[in-house]
Amino acid sequence: MGYQRFMALGNVTGDPETRTVGENEVAKFAIAVNGYKDSVEFFDMEWWNPNGALPYVAKGSSVFIEGELQTQRWEKDGQKRSKIVVKVRTLQLAGGKGKKADAMEEEFAADFR
Repeated sequence: MGYQRFMALGNVTGDPETRTVGENEVAKFAIAVNGYKDSVEFFDMEWWNPNGALPYVAKGSSVFIEGELQTQRWEKDGQKRSKIVVKVRTLQLAGGKGKKADAMEEEFAADFR
């Protein structure tokens, strides 16, 4: 048995792209996290069933993410490929978007805590 947990505070790099899978909604987006000595790390996110909170997550939003890492594998043009994606468990707005973010935090506080 194993356990993993990913946490990061960063900025959303572009508006989330959503699609419906069966009865579920999935949003995909990336965040940029400032690292050591002016480096920046980028992480791909996959958020299943965001429960109405998605309109408040936009390019430039500062977010705190908690989730698990998952390796996704596929084959394209005969080449095996893979990437690591963060499966979002919780997302909290970390400010920076003004009144819209404040309203969202109040409305969805139960979903994020």
